[in-house]
Amino acid sequence: MLISSHFWSWIEAGVSEEEKRRLLHCVVVGGGPTGVEFSGELSDFILKDVHQRYAHVKDYIHVTLIEANEILSSFDDRLRVYATNQLTKSGVRLVRGLVQHVQPDKIILSDGTNVPYGLLVWSTGVGPSPFVNSLDIPKAKGRIGIDEWLRVPSVQDVYSIGDCSGFLESTGRQVLPALAQVAERQGKYLASLLNKVGKEGGGHANCAQNINLGDPFVYKHLGSMATIGRYKALVDLRESKEAKGVSLAGFTSFFVWRSAYLTRVVSWRNKIYVLINWLTTLVFGRDISRI
Repeated sequence: MLISSHFWSWIEAGVSEEEKRRLLHCVVVGGGPTGVEFSGELSDFILKDVHQRYAHVKDYIHVTLIEANEILSSFDDRLRVYATNQLTKSGVRLVRGLVQHVQPDKIILSDGTNVPYGLLVWSTGVGPSPFVNSLDIPKAKGRIGIDEWLRVPSVQDVYSIGDCSGFLESTGRQVLPALAQVAERQGKYLASLLNKVGKEGGGHANCAQNINLGDPFVYKHLGSMATIGRYKALVDLRESKEAKGVSLAGFTSFFVWRSAYLTRVVSWRNKIYVLINWLTTLVFGRDISRI
């Protein structure tokens, strides 16, 4: 809706050339999977749909992706190079820099560079919330410290999962990345653990101290995927950045990504709806009637 609003502001009388370029400049901050996917899809939308129907704006509408380090830093080096080339080829301007200030119509980088924008998308990840910071308990890189069973050792009967928690150094484990698959696996494990505690009579306060909790939580990374535009994606199935494993790029990866996405859709009704939407987009292009 914001893009549509800026599109109509662009055609109003009296708008300067500089203001037109600002209004139709989309800036994405953060070169992780979310930022790369959004940049690739938006640039593809501009090239394949907007340019064909609104050719008079093609010299004004642009996408810039800003990242402090390398884009997709957790992916295989070969995949990162492929993604960089494809994004550049699709018209995405890649800028390496650190955002110092954000203003209503521009962002200022640490080197003093001003980047005007009409649409700003922030996808740099998450940090500890003020609530987590305020807790007077042991922390793991700013997160709530937990043991191998996802318990907060300093507080009885308290568990913590997801982005706000991390293994304490005493466990000998690394803090897990802030990913959906980590939180999902922790949630399933904790649900099973609490059921076990309840069945063994530990459902009341301070009653679970002497209960055998069984095997600790073990996380096995299933891989990472990201789309980078029409019919192109990245699939990295390594368990870690240093490990060996399968890494794919191109149309095959796009097919794998779409298949994996469908398996996560909740019901058959929604699966069919998504498939129909993909097919209509393939045949007729994206719906830009509201623009």
